[in-house]
Amino acid sequence: MQPSNDHLLTRLVRLDEFGSEAYTASLVAGETELKAIAERLDIENAKAFAAELSITRRDTLIRIEGSIRGDLGRTCVVSLEPMRETIEEDFTAEYITEAGDEREGEFEADLDAPEPLEGDTLNLWDVALEQLVLSMSAHPRIEGAEAPKDPGAGARISPFDALKGLT
Repeated sequence: MQPSNDHLLTRLVRLDEFGSEAYTASLVAGETELKAIAERLDIENAKAFAAELSITRRDTLIRIEGSIRGDLGRTCVVSLEPMRETIEEDFTAEYITEAGDEREGEFEADLDAPEPLEGDTLNLWDVALEQLVLSMSAHPRIEGAEAPKDPGAGARISPFDALKGLT
């Protein structure tokens, strides 16, 4: 088992640094970060990744608006050949600090509700890579790729075929 390179993907910012004025940050992956991204996402490789983030805070709500760009090496699910996936996405994410996440009793799940944050720091790489994963194709496929032809296709197989030779 290879050692984890997650420490390379850490840029912690204290939550109290965010206010009504936008806190901006740029993340650009170098060679070592690209290897760590490929390892974390379990993909062939990452050729490029960058993120631009603008973060504001109002009371317990933290809002992040940003964009991500990535050039990833993936495997086609049909042909199993290597392929490139290029991602360029804008996103908005909202988080709520522990102080604002005091829920009592039962509540209904709200898929648009802000995600709760634990602790007093936010890892900007985690935010950017979460958005990258959400933007990646669940089933990457080379355009025009066709599944290999099954040589036995068309032959009808019955569970009783094995019993035919017993008489």
